[in-house]
Amino acid sequence: MMEESNTVSIFISSPGDVAEERAISKRVIQRLQGEFSGQASLSPVFWEHEPLLATNSFQEQIIRPSETDIVVTILWSRLGTRLPADITKPDGGRYESGTEYEFEDAVNSFRETGTPDVLIYRKTADPVVSLKDRHTLLSRLSDKEALEEFFNKWFHDRDEGTLIAAFHPFSTPAVFEDILESHLRKLIQHRVPESTTSQCVPTIIPQWREGSPFRGLSVFEFEHSPVFFGRTKAVSEIIGSLRIQAAQGKSFIIIMGMSGGGKSSLARAGVLPMLTQPGVIEKVALWRRAIMKPSDSPGDLFGSMAACLLRENAIPELIADGTDIDELASLLRESPQAAALLIKGGLSQAAAEMARRDD
Repeated sequence: MMEESNTVSIFISSPGDVAEERAISKRVIQRLQGEFSGQASLSPVFWEHEPLLATNSFQEQIIRPSETDIVVTILWSRLGTRLPADITKPDGGRYESGTEYEFEDAVNSFRETGTPDVLIYRKTADPVVSLKDRHTLLSRLSDKEALEEFFNKWFHDRDEGTLIAAFHPFSTPAVFEDILESHLRKLIQHRVPESTTSQCVPTIIPQWREGSPFRGLSVFEFEHSPVFFGRTKAVSEIIGSLRIQAAQGKSFIIIMGMSGGGKSSLARAGVLPMLTQPGVIEKVALWRRAIMKPSDSPGDLFGSMAACLLRENAIPELIADGTDIDELASLLRESPQAAALLIKGGLSQAAAEMARRDD
């Protein structure tokens, strides 16, 4: 171990439409922390991990990007929410969003002091937009135009039509994960003293501290997501397909493959943990999960489904009014539409309870 840790702070800046990439960024930094353990201490800055108070704005409560070593900005379909009028540019103008403020704060600092290093990533995949809500559609188009104006201002020469600054396009979360890890590794290496690099032997900081992380032939479950790697592409494809299905009012997808190919692990330890990250699916504030294997049913599939729905991580609120498991099973069997309304009511009750706890 080295005598004194070399801290590298990494600020992750983005609007809320790239929550999946923000979760991937956290995972990448955790891996790199293991790789550089004994050489550098990585200190990520994620606004969603801070105890932000309702009495001040986001920007007033988190460390400024200009005070960190590396700033990672991720953009896709919008810049974000406009800042309050009391947060202004040096010339008195308004910032279009918190992301624009963070980017300009980092760039201005780099021009004056040579730090932080600024990395820009732009997702090129088409966002999923429903055509049913005209107001939302027009709002998304306006957001996209503001984003294009931002890139034209900072990265393109309007007269020459050439690039004047570098950014990194990516098509999928899997591609983003690969290039981000490569870029951060190189920037961190530049900040680690050469003597430290040559003298220190990295030690992996364990992220798994309960039970064996080696599953053998057993399925990876939801709680094993910290040690489930290598399926980012498949996970992002499934979540992307679910977004498309949801926009069409059919939030359902089948994962198919050969027996023993890892379908269950992919769904349980890959898709579910990412899907339920706050913001990955917009406008969903509360997630519950229920896993049922028909082959484990003693005979009555509807009884097994009812039991799954009443588990702790599912919707135990369904029996808060005195309904018992047999009545729920009967409802699922004989009146699925009524059961759907009951499930919706249970989720609404759970959301209301969560809101009361957060107040």
